[in-house]
Amino acid sequence: MEVFEMIKSRKAVRHYSGQITDEQLQKILTAANAAAVGMGEFDNYRLTVIQKEDVLNKLSGIYNAPTVIVVSAKDPSVMEDISAGTIVHNMELMAEDQGLGANYNMASLGSIPDGVVPNGFKPIFALTLGQTTEKFVPREISMDKIKTNIIK
Repeated sequence: MEVFEMIKSRKAVRHYSGQITDEQLQKILTAANAAAVGMGEFDNYRLTVIQKEDVLNKLSGIYNAPTVIVVSAKDPSVMEDISAGTIVHNMELMAEDQGLGANYNMASLGSIPDGVVPNGFKPIFALTLGQTTEKFVPREISMDKIKTNIIK
């Protein structure tokens, strides 16, 4: 899908019809690794892919998603929060480019069981993923949603 069309078609999906494939997951993880990260400090981040049913059942607010990817950071500050957002956004766009459903998620972070996220890392953002029957259709984007000042 063309990038601009995909951006106009983007939406939060909360209904999943099946698990993603390993190939789809690899593309999503590649997109994560292509993200802009503050000061290029990639060692400060970890991705945790959760597909194990008994762990997923303990997570709140994931809408029965069959895959959740958690982005964690060491000693997160504003820079790590923003970088985590770019990582998750890349993954979300790659998921939707493959026709998958995705939803930004922070509601589940407090319910992640001990031992799931690597020691020394704090979960700061997550993405729910799965197959979906929803269609992605470009929509008209209102240009007054975010007030803009243009200085020339």
